[in-house]
Amino acid sequence: MVTTDPSIPDLRRLDRPRIPAPSVNRDRRVSFRRAEDQAVHEERALLGRALDILAGPGDANEHLAAILAMVARVVGARRAALLVDEPIRRVTVAIESGEAEDAGHPLAMWLDAHAPRSAARRAAAIAAPVLAVRARAGLMPAHAPGGTQADADFFLIPVSAPGGVHMGVELRPGADATAVTARLPAPTFRHLLVALELASSRATDERERAELRARDAERTRFVSMVAHELRTPLTGLGGYLDLLLDGRVTDPGVEREFLERGRRITEGMAELVGDLLEMSRIEAGSLGLKITQFSLAEACSHVVEGLDPLADAAGLRLVRALPPRLRPATGDKRRVEQIVTNLVANAIKYTPRGGLVELEARAGGAAAFVVVRDDGPGITNGDQARIFEPFVRLAGHERVTGTGLGLPIARDLARAMHGDLGATSVPGIGSSFVLVLPGSADPDGSVVSAALAEVLEAEAISLEERAVLAARRGPARAIVTAHDRDDGRIPRPDVDSASDGSAA
Repeated sequence: MVTTDPSIPDLRRLDRPRIPAPSVNRDRRVSFRRAEDQAVHEERALLGRALDILAGPGDANEHLAAILAMVARVVGARRAALLVDEPIRRVTVAIESGEAEDAGHPLAMWLDAHAPRSAARRAAAIAAPVLAVRARAGLMPAHAPGGTQADADFFLIPVSAPGGVHMGVELRPGADATAVTARLPAPTFRHLLVALELASSRATDERERAELRARDAERTRFVSMVAHELRTPLTGLGGYLDLLLDGRVTDPGVEREFLERGRRITEGMAELVGDLLEMSRIEAGSLGLKITQFSLAEACSHVVEGLDPLADAAGLRLVRALPPRLRPATGDKRRVEQIVTNLVANAIKYTPRGGLVELEARAGGAAAFVVVRDDGPGITNGDQARIFEPFVRLAGHERVTGTGLGLPIARDLARAMHGDLGATSVPGIGSSFVLVLPGSADPDGSVVSAALAEVLEAEAISLEERAVLAARRGPARAIVTAHDRDDGRIPRPDVDSASDGSAA
């Protein structure tokens, strides 16, 4: 029998203390006893935020832009850029959603030029490609009042990660550069660089996959178009051969006509195959070019001499404006003649009987120009970019035979010689095609691009003036040749067609 001593409490009946479940681990401190504790807390929070961005929704470009924007806010910079040197050197810069695509290029180019690397690699390197990634609205630091980008200061953060990963920031005018490293200690920054390099690699992989998918789709479309272009004439040729082999053609005249049609079909197919081989060589970079300085006037004269009979047969005038003394251009003379022949032959095809085709050549200080004008049906604004795509045939131009590869090949050849080819047009008035070539043996791509844009703008103004004249004169077309006018289509200030005495 168990007895209970009333002086001893019964532990089973005592009220046990209620211990609540542990809450979510959150640091509720608003102050720190030591500066080291605060630094560790801030480092963890910053790295945690970077990991949250990497694991969050969105693609790699958005993740990269968000982390760059976060770093810029932490260090008090306007924007930040990341340079990755291996395996392929590239620069990524964050811009706001509403900024221009090239808003961060000054910082990116500065970082590419000032990031540390060996003298040998610096001498052999070319400018790194720049990728601008757009951050969502509100992530980028606000603009400094009264400051412009031209007033900004650039600063290279003196911390790097393995693989040649560096960061530069664009500071507001008058900002203290030493405060950047104070706000972001070196150990923390190295961890951030690793996260940024990871996001950059993922973004690069995503871009490469997108490019491969686009190329695969383009290749599929191209093969389909080539098959169509070859199958159509083969069907016609097979029909003629079947009629002849079955003995259903008894008239010798009809038989000869069918044979001539078959020969024209085979010639067209041979031309198409030749153009395809030319395009494949250009894309593969195996096109042999003999780049020298040559007389542009002489090359254009050869083209005109070869196409004069074609213009006469078409019942139109082929007018040349080739100065007898012209500064030399730089390029492959045979390929330049090929481009000009294609442009002039196209102009003859599309110009109605009684019209005018002009061929003009001039040279400026840094570039040489060839302009081919016609009085054809013209090209709408929406189609002016499409004419340089393979196999594109515009509506209403079906009567003109061709492979649809002449203009794409011509532009690729021009760019392979560090030049360019462009066009401008006014429907119902005519078109102008402009070939720009370097004037010296050391071409500057930006100069060539600017020269092409300037000449095309002048040609567009000239075509619009012709449209006004045509409207005033009624049905009669407003045809004004290069000999009858001097409207400055090709910029005059830099033109010097007889300064060096080089014979045309």
